[in-house]
Amino acid sequence: MQPRGWKPLLICPNAPLALRVRATLNELGLEDIHYLSQYPRTGAIAGVVAQHGSNVCFLELASHAEQALGLIPEAAATLPVVVLNPQKDADLILRCLRLGACEFLSDPSLEQVRDVLERLERQHSPAEPQRNSVAYCVIPGKPGSGASTIATYLAIEMKRAGVSKVLLVDTDPVSGSIAFLLKLKPAFHLGDAIRDWSRMDLDLWARLALPCQGIDILPAPENPATRLEIDPRAAVGLLAFWRKHYDAILLDVPWAHAGGSEFAPLADSVLVVTTNELGALHATRRSLECLGGGMVDPARIKLVVNRYGLAFGLKREAVETALKMEPYALLRNDWDAVQTALLEGKPLPPGSPLAVGVRTLGERLLGKEKTIKKRAAFFGLLPARG
Repeated sequence: MQPRGWKPLLICPNAPLALRVRATLNELGLEDIHYLSQYPRTGAIAGVVAQHGSNVCFLELASHAEQALGLIPEAAATLPVVVLNPQKDADLILRCLRLGACEFLSDPSLEQVRDVLERLERQHSPAEPQRNSVAYCVIPGKPGSGASTIATYLAIEMKRAGVSKVLLVDTDPVSGSIAFLLKLKPAFHLGDAIRDWSRMDLDLWARLALPCQGIDILPAPENPATRLEIDPRAAVGLLAFWRKHYDAILLDVPWAHAGGSEFAPLADSVLVVTTNELGALHATRRSLECLGGGMVDPARIKLVVNRYGLAFGLKREAVETALKMEPYALLRNDWDAVQTALLEGKPLPPGSPLAVGVRTLGERLLGKEKTIKKRAAFFGLLPARG
């Protein structure tokens, strides 16, 4: 029996061993192999899996055992993990299994690899990911920049733009703005999901998620004194679960200097929201340095300038110079519409300038943007360069 349908992710710094494994997989008829010659940094595996559609991971242990062991729970939350190690160490095998590995291979021979894949095939369906899901973290460059407001209305506008299933998660236990913005009185919160992440299923999730305005919402705790400790394994596990059941996931994340979030390194894009006042840009520059200093791949960071107006604050070119980053979007100051929506606990009116800008931002993030005329840039999104 030749295993079919598997798309292996091979993480193997040992080049000779990697060649053997790839040759064996090719002999089994598996050509769609994504190979990493170095151990990825924490939080990167979910993005690699989502990008390449991998559905089984071969992880080499011998090059740096402790680093590899730390990757097992992260990978195992997303796909079955087969550990590769020439030494048959019973204690090490048990440790790998306790961390979430499914199989242990000491020799990547044709027979052994075929047997492993056949066993996995009986336990796991090697199907394509059910959804082409995208996760976004929305982070303020400085508190008070309106990041929670943008996250909330971006989720609603994505739904209006045709995204089938949208999830909005509030990870900020101090501000807890999303429930306030939409006048919600939730019975459950993110802390409940973190507590039960390892046994999360659709029945449990149906009790936690709160439907509102056509999207699902997982709010922060109502009591700001509630401790909300997000374990990296819980973040990986929850996001993997959400990716299976939602097309777009938006996470409202605290200010980077307030601890950030374990979710930020796992997101496909990180939207840093700022305003164009000099003080806000100074704080945002420091936030960008914090995020780009090992927490988040700089290529995934996008700058959103909120409450932008030509009559005050720095102009677009000055913002770009100050932050050494081209703004991804300029969103107009729409104070009256925001205050009215806040008082009523409703979304922005669809035709309001901020709603149009946020909807255009969502369409651009989703790759659905239409041609943007330069004269409309002030009211919503910057025209793409190049």
